[in-house]
Amino acid sequence: MKRIILKVLLLATAAGCEPQTFIAKPPIKKERPTVNLPLSMRQENWLGSRGEGSCVWASTISLLRWQGRYQGADWVRRNYGGGEWPDDWAVKMNKAGLRYAFTTSADVEFLEWALRTRRGAAVTIMGGAHCVNLVHLDDDWVCLLDNNAVRRYQWVPRERFLAEWRASLGWGLAVIYTPAAPLPQ
Repeated sequence: MKRIILKVLLLATAAGCEPQTFIAKPPIKKERPTVNLPLSMRQENWLGSRGEGSCVWASTISLLRWQGRYQGADWVRRNYGGGEWPDDWAVKMNKAGLRYAFTTSADVEFLEWALRTRRGAAVTIMGGAHCVNLVHLDDDWVCLLDNNAVRRYQWVPRERFLAEWRASLGWGLAVIYTPAAPLPQ
């Protein structure tokens, strides 16, 4: 290896080039929150045709937009609304041809995977009566984006969130595409 480096330096010097020192850049800092949705991508909750909120669909739409699936998000917004349950949601996602994964067993590893891969997740809270986006998860903190208040993030201690989620059906869902690139540092 030393011989190769020496040859490259000699060739560069012979060609009249100054050898350059390359300094490794520090690793990219992790974005906080991990899924840092711009305000324009955040879908607000709306009332469906039965007068119920559309929080599951609003959360799904935000995740689709985050992963660059704008047409799918727009299609969902035009065609679905109102309250939703895991099995019905999955049937409708299949019908729409959208890729997803979900858990109804409060599988924390699923949430960790969704955030580690920067996809984010939608999770149930309030005894299963509401669904919000989980946009950050680390050893100490969770960050939620509530579709009833899309202008701000809500930071919650991890264990407090997990207890609430487990008591709220333990439903977590993610769409499976490519998330947005991290912000440059």
